[in-house]
Amino acid sequence: MAITIKQAVINVCNNLEPGEKLLGYELYNRTLAELRKSGSNKRPLSDTVLRRFREVRESCDMESHISVSEYKKKEKV
Repeated sequence: MAITIKQAVINVCNNLEPGEKLLGYELYNRTLAELRKSGSNKRPLSDTVLRRFREVRESCDMESHISVSEYKKKEKV
C-alpha cells in the first residue's frame, strides 16, 4: 500500500541516527525512495517535501538551519 508524502518524510527522519545530518537534496531523494519503496508513483516537488518536513520536524526530533538547507537528527541527552 502506498504511503503519503508526510509519512515518507517521517520514515526518513526516524531512520536517521542521532547527530546524523542531511542536506536538502538528500532529504528529498530519500523521501522519493521511501515513496517508491511503498509502491507510490508520486513525484512531489521539493517544496512540498520540505513543507511536510516542517510539519513533522518537532515530532521526529529534527532540527534545521534557516540559512542552510541542512537537517539534523537531535542528539539524545
